[in-house]
Amino acid sequence: MKILATPERVIVGDREIDITGLRPIDLMLAALAYGIGIRYIDMEGRPFEMECEIEGYEIKCKAKCTGQEEKCVVYRALTKGTLKFECKEDAHVQGTPKH
Repeated sequence: MKILATPERVIVGDREIDITGLRPIDLMLAALAYGIGIRYIDMEGRPFEMECEIEGYEIKCKAKCTGQEEKCVVYRALTKGTLKFECKEDAHVQGTPKH
């Protein structure tokens, strides 16, 4: 799956998401709330609500659970360390020489 990010939008595959005014943390928490929440909504028939605190590099979230959270790939990526990210060797920050 190819993902393209610009300051105004993120394109995931062939779907475009308007991110004007959102921070990366907003998008991550939205993905978590939606991933877990859609299962909650299916089971409970009510909107899903999550409360989060951000302190430095630590994020703590609390919400009602259904026992289905382990089936959410975003939940697993954020809590079980299943998300892997690698920098391409040829990529570099502007002004920083390649090694």
